[in-house]
Amino acid sequence: MATWRRTLAVIERVKHIVNFRKTVVHSLSWNVLGRVSSQFFQLVFSIVLARLLTPSEFGAIGMLIVFTGFAQVLSDSGLGAALIYNQELTEAHRSTAFWLQLTVGVCLTGLFFLGAPMIAGFYALPILAPLTRLISIVFLVQAAGQTQCALLTKDFQFRRLTIANVGATAISGILAIILARRGFGIWALAWQMVALAAVSSLLYWVLSRWRPRFIFHRDQALELGRYAIYLLGYGSVNYWLRNGDNLTIGKVLGAGPLGIYARAYQLMLLPLNNITTVFGQVMLPALSQIQGDLPRFRRVYLNATQLIALASFPLMVGLAVLSGPLIALLFGPRWVEVVPILKILAFVGLFQSIVAPVGWIYSGLGRTKAMFLVAASLGCAFVVAMAVGIRFGILGVVYAYTVWTGIGAVVHLHIAGRYIGLTVLETFWSVARISAMTTAMGVVILGIDLAYGHEWSNIVRLTSGTLIGFVTYLALCVLTRDQTFSELLGIVGLKRRPQAIVSRPDNI
Repeated sequence: MATWRRTLAVIERVKHIVNFRKTVVHSLSWNVLGRVSSQFFQLVFSIVLARLLTPSEFGAIGMLIVFTGFAQVLSDSGLGAALIYNQELTEAHRSTAFWLQLTVGVCLTGLFFLGAPMIAGFYALPILAPLTRLISIVFLVQAAGQTQCALLTKDFQFRRLTIANVGATAISGILAIILARRGFGIWALAWQMVALAAVSSLLYWVLSRWRPRFIFHRDQALELGRYAIYLLGYGSVNYWLRNGDNLTIGKVLGAGPLGIYARAYQLMLLPLNNITTVFGQVMLPALSQIQGDLPRFRRVYLNATQLIALASFPLMVGLAVLSGPLIALLFGPRWVEVVPILKILAFVGLFQSIVAPVGWIYSGLGRTKAMFLVAASLGCAFVVAMAVGIRFGILGVVYAYTVWTGIGAVVHLHIAGRYIGLTVLETFWSVARISAMTTAMGVVILGIDLAYGHEWSNIVRLTSGTLIGFVTYLALCVLTRDQTFSELLGIVGLKRRPQAIVSRPDNI
């Protein structure tokens, strides 16, 4: 009888693992489609807008985004992640979170509307006052859809999230181009932000079955808050660690240099955010479900990190090698100063791609306090780095940011890794083969470009370099029979691996 019970338990566990993997893979597939589509539209819109507007106009809106972006971090208050983490949600939790987020959104809208002259005065740029008042609407409309977005994520409803995000990106981008062509200038970028938030929230409401009730319980608020408060603290510190360079450049060097730096930084983040966000939105709810099984948690986390590296490493190296023809072709000669900055930041992004997933460990295991304390400690080093780097102009900031990123990577990997029994060396070793293949690909692209690139046009250099890099990297993945590459093929549906589900049940 005992043997029969154990057999039934094993069968149930296998069924659970298979269903878990299917759910995650299906969610990743939809998330990949959504992110690729959204970022494709964003790239097209940014190229068109870059030719219609000036670097100074982008720099001015970038000055404002430094503050409004931080307010958007505060708007969520970490409650979305708390809803995803909590495995025993009640209606009281959901409705309480909704009213809390809406209240914060109302407060932020009022704060920015009234404080607009202070932001304009900080940068000595009067146009920022009316721009701030317009963009303050974002916080209210965004807050109205945040709970629906979190619940859709928790339930792995990524098809609906894809529809909402792609739709909002397309509508807001088209509106910005129309306004820019009609001479609205910087206001086109401001209305794009408002439209993106409004359409996103509207679609979340349309695609979500849940509706808030007039319920607010203090106990549920405190329960969610205990998890969210440190996550909010981390998000706040991390935001300024990622945007303090923009604040420093905008304040000291002005709108023009900030427009150049921000363009390079955004291009670096484009592939990085696409890949890490695709996995992160799926992995947080997935890892939260297995938080009690640390060996399995570790294997799933490490496998996902390798998948991120497999996709992001070649993109970052290709971005560094081909930055010259890429900038000249897409944005024109006004943006040529972006090239040397992008070359450096591309390698910063390469390291960030394997550090970003440590947030899953902190959040998935409820270690948000540790995540906040680590980020706060690194903040001191960041202030020193920016203070030294700004003395040498934009490139000084870039090099300072690079050094700080390396220090932060080691610290985060060491501390977060201890919770799942993973060392820094093991993390780097897990992506060693991918690093070697990426290096070989970069050498091939660079060698051919140096030998023949001076004879080709920018479009030929970019196209040929991309094709050569893709073929080289693909060939290396196939010839080395890279296991992570096989996993990626399974996720995108190009390879069926029924045996792997049984033989490696703890993978994604």
